Amino acid sequence: MTSAILNHEVLALPVLPKKRGIPSLHTFAPLTGALPCDFYMLNLRSQDSHSPSPYMALILHRKGLDCDLETPDPGFNCTTSEGQLGVSSLFRNLDLQLLQPVSLSLMYSSPPLANDSSISLEPMEISAFRLKLR
Repeated sequence: MTSAILNHEVLALPVLPKKRGIPSLHTFAPLTGALPCDFYMLNLRSQDSHSPSPYMALILHRKGLDCDLETPDPGFNCTTSEGQLGVSSLFRNLDLQLLQPVSLSLMYSSPPLANDSSISLEPMEISAFRLKLR
């Protein structure tokens, strides 16, 4: 977890003061909240890079955490989900229409899952999913 925080730190970009005639930018926060500690979102991107597409690729990595530490307070507050993640409740103001497991190259797909089903990953597993959001 420390390695992920150090390697993928949050970049705070400065904002110029409002100028006349230029509309302010709106923030875009598609997630309802933070992912559980044991899940890391490697990528969430449009599946077609040349034109807008309703399909998105979601690539998740489940970390292998060892919670059997000898110290009672390891220095971080972390809640794990035991490898279960509900994708339908992951996005704010977006409805999930398709949840389909795909290969990491996004070339081969499995049958779609029910939209309200949760996905399950083993520790240190990386999986990709095709999503259609509306």
